[in-house]
Amino acid sequence: MLATYALASLFAAQAAATQAPAVSPRVAPMSVQVRAADAADAGVQAWVKELRTALEARKDEFRLAKVDETAELVVRIDSLGKGQDDQRVMNGSLLMGKVSRPFNLSYPGEVAPHAEKLARNLRKYADQMKTTTGAR
Repeated sequence: MLATYALASLFAAQAAATQAPAVSPRVAPMSVQVRAADAADAGVQAWVKELRTALEARKDEFRLAKVDETAELVVRIDSLGKGQDDQRVMNGSLLMGKVSRPFNLSYPGEVAPHAEKLARNLRKYADQMKTTTGAR
């Protein structure tokens, strides 16, 4: 009986050793820079500040690029405008290498919650751009 138990333990240990560990690959934080278009107004500057703050909090996904570093992803906030039904519209661009993707975001109310929402989805957009630029 003891020999059977020892043999069963040995087989269980061997089976566990041959299985690949179920570890998800850790993705390195992407360097990002948030900047305002030239001659930006106070509203654009507020967006830049709030988006930087939101991205800084997402340390597993992003890290703010150092001053002398070329960022993998640049988010440029171009302008703010008025939309329909008391909505505001933020116009911007995502820049990765030589690829530029314009975007706009309609939102009501305060900037901070919408900057957080953009930060939450930004890695997905950046990864899509990375895939697209790699395919060219």
